[in-house]
Amino acid sequence: MTVKENRDRIVHLEDDVKDLDVRVARLESSMIDLMARIDIIIRMGRATLAIVAAALGLDLGIEGGML
Repeated sequence: MTVKENRDRIVHLEDDVKDLDVRVARLESSMIDLMARIDIIIRMGRATLAIVAAALGLDLGIEGGML
């Protein structure tokens, strides 16, 4: 291989690496966004569960004559 061919290969490889860096950065951003959304969904689920548990506890307390 000539020096020019090697230089062209290196340039193409550097371009590929830059493209991969952009893709990885995009994936990292998407992953952070996804984790934030999942965290919000989990917190909403816990709040809903707490409300349902409190409502059921209140109903059982009234029916059982404890309140």
